[in-house]
Amino acid sequence: SLCLCSQASNAVTMMIAAATMTTFLLLLLSAAAPIIMAFTPSSSSVVALSRSTAEIANKKMNNFVTVSRKKMSSLHALKEATFGMGCFWEPAESLLSKPGILATTVGYTGAPPSKAPPSYDTVCFGNDYVEAVRVVYDDDVISYTDLLDEFMEAQKPGMSRQYASIVFVDESSSNYNSKSVEQQQATEWRTNAIQTKVQRSKDKLPYEIVEIEPLTKFYRAEEYHQRYWEKQRLRAAIGAVLIAGVSGAFDDLGGGAVGNFELWDGSGLGFDSVCNVVFLVGAAWMILERLIVRDVRELRSGDLIAEL
Repeated sequence: SLCLCSQASNAVTMMIAAATMTTFLLLLLSAAAPIIMAFTPSSSSVVALSRSTAEIANKKMNNFVTVSRKKMSSLHALKEATFGMGCFWEPAESLLSKPGILATTVGYTGAPPSKAPPSYDTVCFGNDYVEAVRVVYDDDVISYTDLLDEFMEAQKPGMSRQYASIVFVDESSSNYNSKSVEQQQATEWRTNAIQTKVQRSKDKLPYEIVEIEPLTKFYRAEEYHQRYWEKQRLRAAIGAVLIAGVSGAFDDLGGGAVGNFELWDGSGLGFDSVCNVVFLVGAAWMILERLIVRDVRELRSGDLIAEL
């Protein structure tokens, strides 16, 4: 009976240790790419703000302008644009670094209205939806034509429809005539570049590759696609720290306190074991989120601006 009691006590100890490690794991993963955010995305997670956002907001406040959707519709200062730019991860980040671009989000568009809402899988294995980047920009800082130049430089188009180079022009806005301002400017921009035989300087990409299409429903992509490289850099840094912890690189810190650390007295689970478990479960989550996160949702015209 004493043996059974001892085994039961050890089992309880291991369960408590596992629960403690799980809590520790969730705290670490929350810094890398919040799991909770993946399932309950908040409004702040929809948009990635650029460093110039605060400057733009301060300028508006100094001019006694209330940054609200109602005011924006009368000022026409903040606008949205949508582009097919190839794989959307890097172009979204590149555009966000440009002056006057306040927010980007990645998603799917370009399909006929009759098509069902997409997922990443249906986009990859279909031939209707395009990976796209929606941009909020301040045309007091960057004009639409200049934005088209930035689009051309940042895009990484591929051969399939999914990765096509497309300027999507909004023809539905009541602010536009029968032929939208966007369509006129985009057509002139493309035509002038082709006639003057302009090519992208870094790789001679011709402007003929760019198509102009009417904007259809835009669906914001799954949370794990948003700010993708920002998350991966952070995850890589945390992973490197965890691997160092597994190897014993921190054992001498605190006068050997890290090396002597034990998660639970008598558990035998040291700092290296904790780092190992956190690393493995974190790696497993990166695979699982690709399989289980399904938070695609439609963004209507003006929704991204309203999130600012």
